[in-house]
Amino acid sequence: MTKILFINCIHEKRKSPVETVYSGLGTAYIASYVRKYGGFSNIDIVEIGQSFRSELFRKYNPDIVGISTVTQNFNIASEIAAKVKKESDVPVIIGGHHITALPNNLTEHMDVAVLGEGEQTTLELLEAYEKNGLDKSKLSGIAGIAYRYNKKLIITPRRELIRPLDKIPFPARDLLQQLNPFYMFTSRGCPYKCVFCSSSFFWQSIRYFSAEYVVNEVAELAEKYDARFINFYDDLFIADRKRVREIVQLIRAEKLHEKVEFACLVRANLVDANIASLLKRMNVKIISLGLESGSERMLNYLKKGTVTVKQNEKAVNTLKKYKFTVNGSFIIGSPTEMKEDIFLTLNFLKRSKLDNGETYVLLPFPGTELWDYGVQEGILNDHMNWNDFEIYFEWDPHKRVILTDELNREELLDVLSLFKKEWNRRTRMRLAHYAIRHPHKVMHFIYKKMREHIK
Repeated sequence: MTKILFINCIHEKRKSPVETVYSGLGTAYIASYVRKYGGFSNIDIVEIGQSFRSELFRKYNPDIVGISTVTQNFNIASEIAAKVKKESDVPVIIGGHHITALPNNLTEHMDVAVLGEGEQTTLELLEAYEKNGLDKSKLSGIAGIAYRYNKKLIITPRRELIRPLDKIPFPARDLLQQLNPFYMFTSRGCPYKCVFCSSSFFWQSIRYFSAEYVVNEVAELAEKYDARFINFYDDLFIADRKRVREIVQLIRAEKLHEKVEFACLVRANLVDANIASLLKRMNVKIISLGLESGSERMLNYLKKGTVTVKQNEKAVNTLKKYKFTVNGSFIIGSPTEMKEDIFLTLNFLKRSKLDNGETYVLLPFPGTELWDYGVQEGILNDHMNWNDFEIYFEWDPHKRVILTDELNREELLDVLSLFKKEWNRRTRMRLAHYAIRHPHKVMHFIYKKMREHIK
């Protein structure tokens, strides 16, 4: 039986919140799919980066290796592929947003790239492996892949999307080493095409798991994994209002709203009292919005005229009226953005009722309109040092890729610190309010920590 090792490539030294909190469900979806439709059951999933060693490869001794990676980890994925090939000539398959956007980044140690949605493509590659050892002279009939043959890069036609999405089983969480039953996806893609987001490129269009599928997965997380809080990690949970209403009805019918609290991502131009009421009935506690900018000019650029600053402000106020915890994110450092634009964003934050959030310096990922802009301007190319695509600018400000020529790196750090100061102020306020409302819990926590320190 073919032994498969899927690797979620992470940056172990960075300890990004996304990587430490959210285990990669992409490979878990693929694992469940090939188990169900191909009978491939000898599968392991590991999350690893720089610490990948020969010992790990020998421990699993796979017949085939699949690596999933994002842009900022692509160098690490390349190193892992090279280490695998040093141990054995097993086929190495690479997948994810980065290689989908830049298939010419396929290295000599990577045999095949899966482009876009990976479940059916991976299944066909595994079946081809069992028939002929993944002979490259026989791969042209598999859609959605890239590989090198006779020194040429071959890219096959893009694969049709899986429809309906319910065909895909729940992700194989039983295979994840760092099990996190606290997040899930209810859709793929986004109907909007923001200049900084690669989601619409990767998924091509928005598709939804049915309300029944979503609620059954919620029930499994609650019952099998004792989840009491679940984050719907979709690009836009409320894109289909009718489906949201169906999900709410089913969750209440199953009384799951009495067991589980939820979080989700929404969009300001879709927020009104009706959707807020629906989310409240479902027991949503935390709602996040990508607000991006307090400058009308920059917001129009980033979100292509689909939302206004006034709508952003109204959405936050509406959600706070319904007692949600509301988080927001902002982007600075866009092309042509002036300091005046950035301070409009900072002032928006200061006058807003947001509870928490983050501010990012713009990052032009491959597959986005911003990437195309950067290439045209001669700032970016297909063979960058991908370590320079760190999400958090302040972690590596002197190397990190930027597109703005209006502010230098020191100026970006300075204004970023002003946002951080405001976010920290809000955190202190929340903690102070909590201490006032729950003094006994605070004292218990302090007492517990003192005892731990004494021990």
